[in-house]
Amino acid sequence: MSSDNIDVRTRKAELLHAFMQQVPGRVAAILENWHRLVQSDWDPELFAKLRERISTIAEAADKFGVKQIENSAQSLQAHLSQHTGTMKKPVHDEIVTLDGLVHAFKDAALDTCKQLPVKPPTEREQPAAPASTEACRVYLLDIDDSQIPGLSKHLKAMQYEIGTFTNASDLLEKAAGGTSQTCALISHIRWLPELFPESRQGGLWHEKEGSNTGMPVAFIADSSDLQTRLQAMRTNASAFWAKPIDAYTVAQRMVELTTQQRHVPYRVLVVEDDPAQAVFATSILNKAGFKTHSVTDPLQVMEVLHDFKPDLILMDLYMPGASGAELTAVIREQNEFVDTPIVFLSGEQDLDKQLKALSFGGEDFLSKPIGPKHLISTVTNRIRRAKEIHHRLGIPDRLDKATGLFARHYLLERVEMTLSTDTHVADVPAVLHIEIDNPEKALDVAGIGGMDVILSETGNIISGLLQPQDVLARFGDSSLGLLACRDKKEDLAKLAEQLCETVADKIIELERNTIGITVSVGICIVDGSNQDASSIVSKGQWASRMAHNAGGNQTYLYNPPKAAKGDEEDNLWLANLVQEAMQKNLFQIYFQPMVSLQGTANAHYQTLLRLKSPNGQLLTAATFISVAEELGVIGKLDQ
Repeated sequence: MSSDNIDVRTRKAELLHAFMQQVPGRVAAILENWHRLVQSDWDPELFAKLRERISTIAEAADKFGVKQIENSAQSLQAHLSQHTGTMKKPVHDEIVTLDGLVHAFKDAALDTCKQLPVKPPTEREQPAAPASTEACRVYLLDIDDSQIPGLSKHLKAMQYEIGTFTNASDLLEKAAGGTSQTCALISHIRWLPELFPESRQGGLWHEKEGSNTGMPVAFIADSSDLQTRLQAMRTNASAFWAKPIDAYTVAQRMVELTTQQRHVPYRVLVVEDDPAQAVFATSILNKAGFKTHSVTDPLQVMEVLHDFKPDLILMDLYMPGASGAELTAVIREQNEFVDTPIVFLSGEQDLDKQLKALSFGGEDFLSKPIGPKHLISTVTNRIRRAKEIHHRLGIPDRLDKATGLFARHYLLERVEMTLSTDTHVADVPAVLHIEIDNPEKALDVAGIGGMDVILSETGNIISGLLQPQDVLARFGDSSLGLLACRDKKEDLAKLAEQLCETVADKIIELERNTIGITVSVGICIVDGSNQDASSIVSKGQWASRMAHNAGGNQTYLYNPPKAAKGDEEDNLWLANLVQEAMQKNLFQIYFQPMVSLQGTANAHYQTLLRLKSPNGQLLTAATFISVAEELGVIGKLDQ
């Protein structure tokens, strides 16, 4: 066997091993999300988040061939989809049914983890990891015994190593001995004086600057009184929680804090008609690590806005063609940018005129001339504050943090809006599912963190072919989703071909390497026959899979099956579908809860066999069993 084949098998085993390690944490997050949803009045944001989590684990299970998890997740997703768009909490019996399915999914997933012990490659087979890929460690200092299991479970599921300490001196001694792997600390607030002495010497203070080490430090306190919060704030603590804590939320927050350096930089759009002033502002922000884009023609702002998707807009007040105040009012009319921070930067010194400008929807007013530190501080604080508000209110971020593209849930929202709208921006809307061909090879070159860069750069390449109303989003670990509207179906097919050609012609620059990739694009036209956004995207995914199976770097247009002219034609179509499903194992198992009339506490489920047709429709067993009998494969199917 060639070394290339061994490397591919080794890499696949690594990825499957990593996925199976994450399953318990993902299942725990789904259960927690479900319990919150039931306790609420069926909050739509919690419902959308739950469906997204289930879809993500189903897609990953499909990719790694873990059929039991995939089928159970799809069964749960199918039942949940019946409640999409109702905005009403299901009745008690429906809640009981769904609860049974959620726990059936949990049992199926955890049983699979036990029955399918996936071992990572042996040391002999496993290529040596570069020194820079050391595992990231989170230290827990004097955390209650009751809280450590939950925190450890979620953090380990997110690929962190855990170290526990009962006093600050042991922790500081360990840190002094070398903390190259330490990336975060969660401590009880009682150890704050030892960790951050008032003298600003020793502990975790830098010896020279008298500031903290830069390592994210979060505190957990028994109460949330003001004095305790102030103590934590004065050490520049990264996070603070009062008991009782939500272990999953804490773990998620630590992921955000420890991966900020790998996130796409904050994006700032500078709107300034004076080129020299625009260069001044962008050069300062670029040096500070921001990603900027300047517009000197105010009438071009809206077009750039949709392409660049800024985290903040730095706006001049007086410009020819349109004033900053007028542009702000127009921007605030767009749902996508209603809460994007807008900061005015102008030479206007009149306080009344500054206040009038702010009344149009601006967050702050900076007067020219302005010092670099003042500009950087204001822009940073405004962006962080906006993101923190979204985080506290539970509002999903429209952007994927790792790539800067729109997030999956936002794409689904826009597809739902398209379905509910009688008139479209263009005659023919469609969802294009863009899957990177052979993602395992890309991971070999880029590493897991590098896939974020690949998707981000691929999005930048694709953006040059899109129109302002198009929505490009990160959809999966190695895929993008695009909602596009064009005049004709042929224009959409041409766009998909252009995407393939353009991506294939580009070389993506990574931190220490370069890579060329190709993509497979599946197209699903959005029309009245589509059920919901998830169904449309599912058909787009199926079409992209067909394009990949045909060799990759090509497109495939999903076509709804034509109505059969007669029983003979219908049976022929079913026979071909059953034969293909037998060869490729395309059958799916769903679990239907059975409610006992005698009130027994034991849960019972009916096993349902389903077959997904090319149009994404699930065919019942009654539809294809007779055909399987005629083909003589019913015995194999029963197995």
